[in-house]
Amino acid sequence: MKTETFHLELITPCFCGGAEPDKQAEIRAPSIRGQLRWWFRTLGGFQSLAPMSVRDQEAMIFGSTAGDEGRAGKLIVRVASVSVQSSVKDGQELGHANFTDPAYLTFPIQTREKQGQKVGYSGRGVLAKGSFGLCVTWRGGSEQWENIRALIAVLGHLGAMGFRGRRAMGALAFQRNPAELSEAFSRFTKPDALLVRTLGTCEAREVIPTLGGWLKRWRAYGRTGKNNAEQKFPGFKTAMADHDHGLARLSGTAASGPTYRPTVGLPIVQFFSSNQNTVNWEWDWNFQKKKGEGRFASPVLLRPHRDAQGKWHALVIFVDAHQWPADKKVFLNGQERNVSLDLYEAMKKDEALKPFHA
Repeated sequence: MKTETFHLELITPCFCGGAEPDKQAEIRAPSIRGQLRWWFRTLGGFQSLAPMSVRDQEAMIFGSTAGDEGRAGKLIVRVASVSVQSSVKDGQELGHANFTDPAYLTFPIQTREKQGQKVGYSGRGVLAKGSFGLCVTWRGGSEQWENIRALIAVLGHLGAMGFRGRRAMGALAFQRNPAELSEAFSRFTKPDALLVRTLGTCEAREVIPTLGGWLKRWRAYGRTGKNNAEQKFPGFKTAMADHDHGLARLSGTAASGPTYRPTVGLPIVQFFSSNQNTVNWEWDWNFQKKKGEGRFASPVLLRPHRDAQGKWHALVIFVDAHQWPADKKVFLNGQERNVSLDLYEAMKKDEALKPFHA
């Protein structure tokens, strides 16, 4: 049996609910186990355990409830020595004013107007920057211990906790003695499942605005005004097409051509200020209940990263293993629409992104 404690730090605010999410945020071991399982599956399992299937590897490491009998996992994680400030905030209190670059990452938690009154965000407490110990115990063979340490290394370098974790919130970093990410990747079967790119190094205070500004350039239409600057954004035309499809659906008229934005996350709610109405883009549609079901998590991860030298990087990670399925339709207020991967592929080819050398 092997045991080691890894010292991790939250380097961006973390919206992480607990027993009383409207009062107190928590770092919870089950959440971390879920993160570890996700990275394990995404990277195709451990190379040294092939040809054992990823599913069987996962059952051995994390446990399984499949079949008639449960199977305990060999990996145990505990959270210790938590030292974080906890409060309840919304995006504005974080300094993310509506329609600014950072707000493009935290817009679901912005205070908003509803029937003439301000409605604040509630539901998840905020863990401000802080640290915690991740105590890892491995009850399997000692020959697999370095694999487990590699999995922790991926979490510590590229992982995030809580709500909006795919959008730069709750980013993690090692407090000291970080493992080499490139060495960690070499232990997995599919290290190329991730395309890791960087917008460059920046000051700590600039990393969230940098990532928010990049996403805004690919998603914005109408929120900042249809001005000359916005029309030069690389994603302006696809965002305009999606906007027009939503408006056409609302008005009952036909719209031709595919939609684009569902490939970077669903559901999407479009609000039209001109008539105060909304349309919903959904992963699936229950025709009997006349409502959307399911969701599609974005394969584009925005990650603040702090390296061993203390330099900050604005990372954009493309997870092709979780990209939009071929021939899958999207439902716009129950209407089937074709989906194009052109936006996702164009984002990957953005010349502003450079290879990241871990």
